[in-house]
Amino acid sequence: TDVADLTEELDLLVVMPEAGQWGFYSDWWNGGEGGPPMWETFHLTEVRELLERNWQAGDDRVVAGLSMGGFGAMSYAGRQPELFRAAAAFSGVLNPIAPGFDVDHDLWGSRTEQTDIWEAHDPVILAHALAGMPLYVSYGNGEVGPLDAADAESDDLEAWLSSMNDAFVDRLGELDIPVTVSAYGPGTHTWPYWERGLHEAMPMLLEALGT
Repeated sequence: TDVADLTEELDLLVVMPEAGQWGFYSDWWNGGEGGPPMWETFHLTEVRELLERNWQAGDDRVVAGLSMGGFGAMSYAGRQPELFRAAAAFSGVLNPIAPGFDVDHDLWGSRTEQTDIWEAHDPVILAHALAGMPLYVSYGNGEVGPLDAADAESDDLEAWLSSMNDAFVDRLGELDIPVTVSAYGPGTHTWPYWERGLHEAMPMLLEALGT
């Protein structure tokens, strides 16, 4: 995306650390033994402390991400809401506890035996903790849309994620927690839609930062 150009003139730090191909922004369960990978500890403790020490980062933070990063944004904000002033997700994995999400058992363990760990990371379950925080969510339905290439085909991944996003938005509604939603219909799991979502979310994120 054009995130570098979009933020070049702004008085803020834009931090985009590595998160692993399938890290899912979590300290992995690893059969109950814990240990690496420990993405949540890395991001929310180690990276944060490095930014505060070496770049004079303050306490005003927002979080945003796409796809797995959208999960990270809402899961981190729900797990540690005191760290963030706003959160945004673009085509995010926002309800992994729903059927069909298949990952390494070392991540959160078994769905049935370690349900508490799964629930402790699921943004739908964590939605109550987002009360009072400005939120933005965007997602498509997987059909070929206006920002897709001429030879694009329908996208089952975005269609699947749309049901997760629907569940997240519905849960926020049940809790009377406001959220800005761009459920834009046709659109695949591709960069042009995420860039557009970032542009739409930026005013909310900057206002939350006081920028």
